[in-house]
Amino acid sequence: MSVRNRALRDPSQVARARRRIAPLSAGGTIARMQKVLCDPARLRIVQALTVGPLCVDDLAATVDRAPAATSQHLRVLRDVGLVEGIRHGTTVQYRLPASPAVEEVAAILRSLVPDVPAPS
Repeated sequence: MSVRNRALRDPSQVARARRRIAPLSAGGTIARMQKVLCDPARLRIVQALTVGPLCVDDLAATVDRAPAATSQHLRVLRDVGLVEGIRHGTTVQYRLPASPAVEEVAAILRSLVPDVPAPS
């Protein structure tokens, strides 16, 4: 008997659980986001941006990194959609965009570090 044809104890719960699982086609995106966030410097950048927008120099000072290294980490975070830059004259302010993925990441951070605010 295949796994799919087995008698289920709670078919409606199984159906809800299946809808909650990301499609296999999203696996590459999920794996890439996981890889991006497993870097401690990038995770600290995301945590710092939960309080609101920061320019690269202020963000670098916050996470104790050189501005050039911080800028490279921001590029990687932008590539997966976790950070966006908004230009104000000659300065770029980086922030967490309003998106379901960012809200999920912030929720995970809040569960690990209780004083992490929701994205602003």
